[in-house]
Amino acid sequence: MATTMSKHKKSAVHYTPKKQAAPGNKLIFVNFFVAVILILAGIVVLFWLGRQSVAEQSSRQAAAPAMPQQGQPAPNFTLTSIEGQPVSLSDFSGQVVLVNTWATWCPPCKAEMPTLHTYYQQHKAEGFVVLAVNSQEDAGTVSAFIQQNGFNFPVVLDSHAAMMNQYNVLGLPTSFIIGRDGLIKYVHTGEITKDQLDRVISPLL
Repeated sequence: MATTMSKHKKSAVHYTPKKQAAPGNKLIFVNFFVAVILILAGIVVLFWLGRQSVAEQSSRQAAAPAMPQQGQPAPNFTLTSIEGQPVSLSDFSGQVVLVNTWATWCPPCKAEMPTLHTYYQQHKAEGFVVLAVNSQEDAGTVSAFIQQNGFNFPVVLDSHAAMMNQYNVLGLPTSFIIGRDGLIKYVHTGEITKDQLDRVISPLL
């Protein structure tokens, strides 16, 4: 009997239950999976927004008018003078006009102003006029600067950058020299010199 029981004990199979995965490990895996999905979704959204931004910028650039060039008619515009009166480019039809975009805070603008004024004084009797278009400054600031320096050519206020946008002016100062026929003869960005004025304007007078 003892022998039988001994054999039974030897043949008995001991079952060890498998350990189940801890709930915490499953939660970590789920969180990681969700994080990966969110990152990928974010990348897709950023890529899409980038494409939209590039497309909108290209559309705006395509819609913006190009700067008028030599040989093209000078687009007409109407602005308000520092005296509060409307002034149009067409008011000077038949004259040689130098349209100069400028601002009091612009060093090269201020540097060229005496040259423009002197040239205007010397040639206005010949049908030459400087039309100074101030860029987005208030009338008081502009008037004080003009009076302080004794300039007497026409000055108008481009308060909302209407003319700047119409002519697609990207930098100050920029000058457009317009002939008696209304066509642009010369475009210059940066400080203009007396030699350039003599070379371009004298043949037009």
